[in-house]
Amino acid sequence: MSVPTKAIPVLLTPLALLISQQAYADDTVPPERVERIAITGSHIKRVNTENATPVYQLSAEDIAVSGKISLTEVLRDLTINAGNSYDEQYTSSFSAGSASIALRGLSPKNTLLLVNGQRVSNNGFALNTQDTFVDLNALPLSAVERIEILKDGASAVYGSDAIAGVVNIILRKNYQDTELKLSGGNATEGDLEQYAAGLVTGIGDLQQDGYNLTASFDFLKRERLDASDRKLTRSGDFRHLPGGKLAGWSSQGGGYVYSAQNRVAFDNCPLGSDKRPWADFDSPLAGDTCAFNAQPFNTLQPEITRRQFSLLGTVQLNDNLQGHAEVLYSNNDSAQIFGAPLSIGAGLRAYDQASGTLIDIPVVLPVDHPDNPTSSPLAFEYTFFDLGPRLKNNQQQFSRILAGLNYGGEHWDWQFTALTSESRQREYVDNFVNRYAFEQALADGSYRFTEGGNSADVIDALRLQTRRPGDYRIDSLNFSASRILAELPAGPLAFAAGVDLRREKMQAGTSYEVLSGTELRPAINLVDGKREVIAAFTEFTIPLLTDLTLSAAGRADHYDDFGSAFSPKIGAHYVLNDDWLLRASWSRGFRAPSLPEISDSNTVSYSSVIDPYDPITPGSSRGFSQFRAGNPDLKAERSTNINAGVIWSVGRHSSIGIDAFRIEQQDVIASDNAQFIINNPQLYPDRIRRDEQGRLQIITNQYRNQGVREVSGFDLDFNHRWQLGEGQQLSLNSVWSRLISYKQSLVAGQPSINGAGSNQFGALPQWQSNTSLNWQYSDWQATLGAEYTSSYEQKVATAASNPGLNSKVDSHLQFNTQLSYGGFANTVLALSVNNLTDRDPPFDPAAGSYYYDMTQYNVRGRVLNLSVSYKL
Repeated sequence: MSVPTKAIPVLLTPLALLISQQAYADDTVPPERVERIAITGSHIKRVNTENATPVYQLSAEDIAVSGKISLTEVLRDLTINAGNSYDEQYTSSFSAGSASIALRGLSPKNTLLLVNGQRVSNNGFALNTQDTFVDLNALPLSAVERIEILKDGASAVYGSDAIAGVVNIILRKNYQDTELKLSGGNATEGDLEQYAAGLVTGIGDLQQDGYNLTASFDFLKRERLDASDRKLTRSGDFRHLPGGKLAGWSSQGGGYVYSAQNRVAFDNCPLGSDKRPWADFDSPLAGDTCAFNAQPFNTLQPEITRRQFSLLGTVQLNDNLQGHAEVLYSNNDSAQIFGAPLSIGAGLRAYDQASGTLIDIPVVLPVDHPDNPTSSPLAFEYTFFDLGPRLKNNQQQFSRILAGLNYGGEHWDWQFTALTSESRQREYVDNFVNRYAFEQALADGSYRFTEGGNSADVIDALRLQTRRPGDYRIDSLNFSASRILAELPAGPLAFAAGVDLRREKMQAGTSYEVLSGTELRPAINLVDGKREVIAAFTEFTIPLLTDLTLSAAGRADHYDDFGSAFSPKIGAHYVLNDDWLLRASWSRGFRAPSLPEISDSNTVSYSSVIDPYDPITPGSSRGFSQFRAGNPDLKAERSTNINAGVIWSVGRHSSIGIDAFRIEQQDVIASDNAQFIINNPQLYPDRIRRDEQGRLQIITNQYRNQGVREVSGFDLDFNHRWQLGEGQQLSLNSVWSRLISYKQSLVAGQPSINGAGSNQFGALPQWQSNTSLNWQYSDWQATLGAEYTSSYEQKVATAASNPGLNSKVDSHLQFNTQLSYGGFANTVLALSVNNLTDRDPPFDPAAGSYYYDMTQYNVRGRVLNLSVSYKL
């Protein structure tokens, strides 16, 4: 990794300070040492955890009483994980099978995820072709000691991506016990069996033996859930609901067609489809069309198998120096139905490598084809039901290897860390269609489109299997040091400084079959990017008065692709007395353009919009192909964060906290909003392509710095504990998050609009809460949790496109519970019920065949899980 010469003095300054201070002979008698600890959001170790920024903490005990069996489920319930956050339900994603966290609704790329305070490799495939993120499904749960969520920008400490906040997963170390947990469960409707096992064990004690080795293993197996498995989604017919349509059906069931207005009559639909009136699809056309229920081909939850391993070793080299090493590894599989059998017709395309774009593939029966009863070439539509559903399997191998030294002396604390982390993805698909075999079948009549009964050899000739690779890797070196510079009358003046060196590389490819033009209707997300980063940072805590402390930090980052960024932060916290804490902070942050955004990338994806100008079904959802490319001229997104809060301890057993935040991002990177482009064709005549009938086919786009986004809101946190008679204890914890504003423009140059309380920029309800009531008595423990999401306005599907549309998506309240008994020797039995009342998520007409917004809810229904934990 190359380092600019002008940066060398900056990088060496903290190290020189450290060496000079250690060489200084101090002949005074040192005071008794007090252990200093590190907290998320600061490099300065301290003896208390008060800070100017809010940190929400989840302990291993909190996770255990929640009944959750994966890290993804634990973090998904956070009220600040609001909107634009995806898990493995997002089966149509380029990164299917993965899960991410998006604090404040700002998408995963604006939330920095750390493990033990260090970075982790991003997923090998980008989310929505653009967002790089850490896959939560690659990380273990059994090894977690606690999770710290910093609800403030932290670029001044950690650099890029920490705009909305930081999630720091802290793993167990110096663990000497052995604990095994087994669990199994199922949903009360649909086959959703799940089995999990977790083991954590350790040997050696740092204080007594001078070493420790802690290991964990997690296993999770869950069956697939399809839309046809739930009564809620089985029919695909939502017309009985306000704004609902026949969303789970496809009108591309096959049939002859000359044009939109002149269709050849047909007596029977191809096998697998049935006649339905065009009116069912809000079309002005008279008569019938061939259509089929696509819900049996719609996977709601993929089948998953996860194997996760961690190993943490620590050795005490002398009284002050520790060596440590960490290994994280996971091997994950997810399998799903990608979609219904391929439907062909107008707009069928294949990739042309020479031009880097798609070319049209005619879907026309020749005059002499046995299925063409006319004397002219005949355009037609068809669905390859005899090939079966299109299938997808994603395989991931994730690893992180880290080694380092920690020094804790009388004056200085310092640490040096080297790590490498990689995520390797392989996506396998089956039952796609071979373009050249299809063209041959058209030419020689070997495949019959109307008669059916094609032989296995003919069908297999059309069938195509492919493999898509994706890799992301980071290598880094970092050094930081902190010390108390002086003991002032109001407290210690502390200082920290350090340097980071990091290399990132992403290569997301596609299959030979796509590049050669063999695959019909290909999806492409080609990324070939790399970058080197060098950074230096410093931090101070300055006691101004007794219990009033000022903190200041600054970090300079240099990227070899977009340039440099400087991120300052200043904050203060004031402990008025034992009952009150006031805190506030101001900071500047940045997000470097992701490698898919700024590097050599080329994307062909498929999406849908409400097309008011469709000649056949105006105002209905219409699929289209979208072309996007990387932009080497992008600037980094910059942010200004303001946080202010107060905590009131109401006696010994209660506390109330409120923290307000405001985030303003400049130069937000996004492609233009496709719905806005379609609604305003006069503004973008060169970016919209329609076929001869006038039906939407292609929208071209590019990542751009769009403008400003402003997000604001506040969090409320209430805790109370009652000591009941006979040794009983009852505790209440309630967290509420309020989104006040989420303002940005749909495309660059347009006025900004407020998306808070709507789904304009993803579903962003104004209120979300998570409340839990925990009762303990002797060996018994019971927990009742309530998750609430307020209603939000429907902005994507409009009353014009969905007559009778309810302008609101309803609010939702879900209860979860767990009962555990620990009266057996070293053993705890627990029964958890997720979604106790089996409540369905609210209907969202913009969600199409999914019925519900997957960023907020899942459709598993009531899930029962029984677990047993044994601890030696």
